[in-house]
Amino acid sequence: MTTNAFTRQQLGSYFASFLGMEGGNPSAAVWFCNYSPRRDCISLVSPLMPKLECPAWDSAFRAQHATEIVRWQTHQRIARIMSAARQMVLYGDEDGGDWKKYLSDLLYRPQGWEFMLSLFPLPIRTDDGHSWRRRFSMQPELTSKVAYMSLCRDGGRFRFIEALRRREQPKVVVCLGERHEDDYVHAFGMRGLSYKEHTLKPADQARILHVYDDTGTQLVLCPALAGSAGMCSDALLKALGGYISQWLAKGDFEMWRTDVYGNVPSFTTDQRPMRG
Repeated sequence: MTTNAFTRQQLGSYFASFLGMEGGNPSAAVWFCNYSPRRDCISLVSPLMPKLECPAWDSAFRAQHATEIVRWQTHQRIARIMSAARQMVLYGDEDGGDWKKYLSDLLYRPQGWEFMLSLFPLPIRTDDGHSWRRRFSMQPELTSKVAYMSLCRDGGRFRFIEALRRREQPKVVVCLGERHEDDYVHAFGMRGLSYKEHTLKPADQARILHVYDDTGTQLVLCPALAGSAGMCSDALLKALGGYISQWLAKGDFEMWRTDVYGNVPSFTTDQRPMRG
């Protein structure tokens, strides 16, 4: 494999896939969406092959990253949200459930209960501290961050996400980071729709949610899962899990036999994966 300077068309086709997503089960009732991935696991080498197989945290992934998973705060907080939602749906219980077990055993399974995606496929920041321009100095179409984002918005990336959402019809899509609202509603095909405002207020904390509804899918825009103004406390995370549980049913938390074998759905935007 070699590193080449790729054309805008090549990059657009490459990005119109599951590239940069944690994954899980696209057929799940609950989706989470981050603005960009946290981990940099993408190599721009020839040939560029779109990632048409949905990634997931299967047994091999969990074994490989066992010591890292417990340090990934965003995923810890999503596990808290999902554990609380499951506890409420199955037992009518507000105690939040065992989120640590949910993180270690259940989060992002191939046929599990949630799916995690990102609007943009490349991480905006990386741990090595290198600037965007330095990281992509060999790619003329990517040296400008503005041009890269326009490529995703106007090219295949956002169309891929919208087509996936319309086909799978998740009940809830939780979008993380309110300052990216325009991009979220664009990517999920909800531009032009009005939203309802909901105040999430456990104890003395309050966070504003914007809730869009399109053909049975609720897009819940909430603050990021980090920062002093974000969704960081246990109380807020449990409250968010309880809030989204109103759209879920016990059947959304069924165990799938295919989990035993670690099967991962593989499809393009013209195909629908088999449900368990």
